[in-house]
Amino acid sequence: MKDTKLILVEGLPGSGKTSTARYVKQLLDKQNIANRLFLEGDLEHPADYDCAAFLTEGQYKALLHKHAEQQQLIERHSEAQADGFIVYYGKLMKQSDRFHGEAFGANDVYSLPLAQHQQLVKGKWSSFVERAAMGDEVYILECCFLQNPLTVMLARENEPEPAIAAYIHELHSLIKPLNPLLIYLYQHNFKEIFPQIIAERPAEWLEFITWYYTEQGYGLSKGLNGVEGLLDVLEQRKAYELAILKELPIDSIQFDKGMVNWTTIHSQISMFLQIE
Repeated sequence: MKDTKLILVEGLPGSGKTSTARYVKQLLDKQNIANRLFLEGDLEHPADYDCAAFLTEGQYKALLHKHAEQQQLIERHSEAQADGFIVYYGKLMKQSDRFHGEAFGANDVYSLPLAQHQQLVKGKWSSFVERAAMGDEVYILECCFLQNPLTVMLARENEPEPAIAAYIHELHSLIKPLNPLLIYLYQHNFKEIFPQIIAERPAEWLEFITWYYTEQGYGLSKGLNGVEGLLDVLEQRKAYELAILKELPIDSIQFDKGMVNWTTIHSQISMFLQIE
């Protein structure tokens, strides 16, 4: 297998990222290659923040005071930053119902001002790379390298493509010591297959993603709305991602799922990873 400690799987919703990431894990398992898979939404994700809030020192102390009986639990799921604390509230809520009334969402890392958000994310990537470089495991990460930055910078902030590309290049510089590989999946006829993707997801997913992509940032600036507007933003995101990948000095492979079947994709992934 290629000398890497990081395999990234990216693509639009419904492109097959999760299935592909799981397939990569199966390949590594068969070769007895130590690996760890982290899918989108994993509360234990080592390089991303999911259900994590940034609190100032004052806010953190207030939280500890309010839940004094749960202080050790809070501290166990928090980490100090230079100017505050990250509280992994998703983990807290899984372990105690007492935290469900807290308004963590307002301070979620993905709701912070862009500069602060990016500073925290880059710090998270740096810490992950330092740990991963010292170990023997290969990490398989879904959607955190392209999707999450594009979601924030394009959909939420309407940042221009050069600014988005520059940030992705920064992230690449951070992960470069791990010799990363990237698998990207897309579909040229994305709008045609989207009804099938909707049918496979809960209604709440469509409602949220439509709001996120059309009622702020890029979508709002273009006057987009509804599912048609959502599709327009996703197509723009795909165009940005493909353009960025074209210039990014990362070893990658791309699949247009409208042109190749899963058997071919799996075979080419095996060859890409140099696994028999």
